[in-house]
Amino acid sequence: MSSVQDDRATIVIVDDDGPVQESLQLLLETAGYRTCRHRSGEELLNHGPPDGPACLLLDLNMPGMDGIEVQQKLDASGWNVPIVFLTGHGDVPAAVKALKGGAVDFLQKSELEPAVLLERIAQCVTEHERRMADQAASASERELLSQLTARELEVAHQASAGLTNKVIGLELGISERTVEIHRGRAMKKLGLRTAADLARMKTLFDGYLGG
Repeated sequence: MSSVQDDRATIVIVDDDGPVQESLQLLLETAGYRTCRHRSGEELLNHGPPDGPACLLLDLNMPGMDGIEVQQKLDASGWNVPIVFLTGHGDVPAAVKALKGGAVDFLQKSELEPAVLLERIAQCVTEHERRMADQAASASERELLSQLTARELEVAHQASAGLTNKVIGLELGISERTVEIHRGRAMKKLGLRTAADLARMKTLFDGYLGG
């Protein structure tokens, strides 16, 4: 029998309190989400991010690394899963730090309303889907750039900054006609039609070339 792919979003619960984990899991799975549970930040980091769209419910106060430290580790390792912090008591400085670090919200467990939590989670999942789409688009564009020759890339990069063919030719020590040829070939490979299209790719060129 063939397996059916489960394309539901995954909500990752990181909390050292077993009953809290179980309560959240029941709520989330009833709402149609998949869940993944961890008792510590270390366990989460060892396990790695889930496949597909996700949201992370992260407890602030845990043995070992606290939630803020986990957030910082995730950011440094390149995770882009949106985070909702949960805490057993109010902690304004920690909340401010979490939100400045990119968390979507900071909720107190004692005042937690299921409808509010589900709304935040839906927001996180939508945001993560957007981030994943942006990453896929960026990867596709970088793949296109990899098809350019070194000279085509060099010419297209300078042209994206608004330099004329004549100036580019002087900068690179080649003729204006040669610049035109390389620029035309680069634009054809990239599927671009106008100078404005090329200009919109400047940031991508900069990142690709390390500029």
